[in-house]
Amino acid sequence: MSSASLGEQLAVILSGLKDLSVPIPGFDYDLPVMDVMFAILINYSYRSALGESHARIGWGQGLLATIVMCAGGGSTVSILRGEPLGIFKSNEFWAIHGAVYWLMNSSPYVYQLTDALFNLPMVSNLFTLSNGVLRNAAICQLGVNGVSTNPSLGPDKWVAQIICGTLAGCGGALWIDAFRLTQQNWSFSTPRLLHVASHDMKASFVSTLFYVATTNPALSPYLGIKPMNHEESQAWSAVLLTSWFVYGSYANKWQQSNEKKIEEKEA
Repeated sequence: MSSASLGEQLAVILSGLKDLSVPIPGFDYDLPVMDVMFAILINYSYRSALGESHARIGWGQGLLATIVMCAGGGSTVSILRGEPLGIFKSNEFWAIHGAVYWLMNSSPYVYQLTDALFNLPMVSNLFTLSNGVLRNAAICQLGVNGVSTNPSLGPDKWVAQIICGTLAGCGGALWIDAFRLTQQNWSFSTPRLLHVASHDMKASFVSTLFYVATTNPALSPYLGIKPMNHEESQAWSAVLLTSWFVYGSYANKWQQSNEKKIEEKEA
């Protein structure tokens, strides 16, 4: 099997995952599976980060924080380029994320059930897959391609493509860190990401760099790599990003396990 045919098959699989939906009985509507999984992941992560202080968080405060976590990267890129925010173009986004936020915070049993599911490695990896696929789509389509199709920029603005692509993948984390959105009282401070690049920022940067390099015929010869079409490059970029996220999740678990063992020995 040639690398080109493998790339084409990956592109078909990626497209199928992104478009995967479930018809809702009685309604003329198909529920996007990846978007729902991503919303669950974001709201679960936010609820877990709050810990015991979640009871002191207002509904409006929590909803705004999760919206920033979900769409902060794409919105940051849109603001920088003077474009309308993508979340204002989709009623579906607000319906899905609003409903998931309400469910996650309306009853402690919903969170407890979600927490139990995330403790299963296979389930956790499926949600990591949804995170990688959708973030990579934001990086490639909104971040990089958005620069290429912008009449004020163009396909030759490589630096802008790399910046916008990286921000599209990790911009939400930048806002969360800058304003301490996972704490009860918000306050502005210099984001730690500007001192030490986070795991997500590194993954987004590498994924962006790969996509820009492999889809730009004027740039790829200097790097000694073969140009790809956008669909194939995005597919390989998604594999790269998702693999990085999966490795990161296991690395965090190993680190926590080692820290726990050290504490038990000292106790």
